[in-house]
Amino acid sequence: MKSYIYILIIGLVLSGGFAIYEKSHAQKSIYVVSMTANEMSSALKNGSIAGFISWEPYPAKAVVDGYGSYLVNSKDVWENHPSCVLAISEDFKDEDTIKALVWVQLKGTRFINDPANREKVLQYGAEFSGMDKSTVSAAINNTIYVEYPDLNQMKKGIEILSKADVLKKPIVSMGYNDTDEFLASIYLDKYYTEIRQRLDDDPDWTPPAVNGSLRFGYIGGNIHYLGMYIAQKEGYFEKVGLKPGKNVRFTEYRSGRAITEALDNRDVDAATLGSTVLLRYRVNDNGRVHVINGVNTGGSSLIVRGDSDIKSIKDLNGRKIATPGFGTCQDTIMRKMFEGFEIKTV
Repeated sequence: MKSYIYILIIGLVLSGGFAIYEKSHAQKSIYVVSMTANEMSSALKNGSIAGFISWEPYPAKAVVDGYGSYLVNSKDVWENHPSCVLAISEDFKDEDTIKALVWVQLKGTRFINDPANREKVLQYGAEFSGMDKSTVSAAINNTIYVEYPDLNQMKKGIEILSKADVLKKPIVSMGYNDTDEFLASIYLDKYYTEIRQRLDDDPDWTPPAVNGSLRFGYIGGNIHYLGMYIAQKEGYFEKVGLKPGKNVRFTEYRSGRAITEALDNRDVDAATLGSTVLLRYRVNDNGRVHVINGVNTGGSSLIVRGDSDIKSIKDLNGRKIATPGFGTCQDTIMRKMFEGFEIKTV
């Protein structure tokens, strides 16, 4: 009888141990829903989501308004990660205007990155985003304005996109030997290299005024695109012969996907948009597009309620968060943040 009891006790201990082991090694999961930036803010307030990943200044606004708290900044979890870029349609052949556009973007970026311009940058940021300077300041502090993308990190982005089935066919099926050759066909650094060298030699250098016209697309209020707004306000477009309302037209779009549709329909010649959305367009839709300049890295954050018990990524196990949509830069960053989690779309 005693032997039976001992065996029973040992069996219970072992089964309990296995249960604890299985529980500790259970697959972590995160539920992901697509929302607009405004919808994310409302959903976090009413508790229907546990957090959201969005571009600045929406994360900063949630924190400044008191209902949100930064959990993870994208620049801290993935250094030099893919974000927004300046792109042109392959059908746009005016090289003088392309060079002028790169010069404009570089001037705007360097204006932002000059500490002497901080107050002016905050004022421009408030005008562009429609938010107060405190929010804009926090948003800019989380954003790194770059001149050209890090293609090694873009390769990692492609790996994430492919694993998530965002890209509907292998890159080699498009006639490329590898990812490096594919990226080299899209990212044209020759314009940036030339203009950067000229500006490095003489910061006051200006390219000759162009005679052409330009139709430009962007997402309104996204602090990533502040450089182009500053270029307008500081008169950089006029200096290269592109006069807003005359031979350059700016059109605001609701999303990067809407911009790729505009590129496809030849409604715009150039645009600033997310690099992963652009790659999805290039691979899935045979989009005819080139990247000619960088815009930013960083500037996307995972926000949770300020009064929640969520203190780390692991605390989101089994909860629901929002991103702007499948295949966006924020969706890609989310997949990097939640490596090891099962990601369930709802």
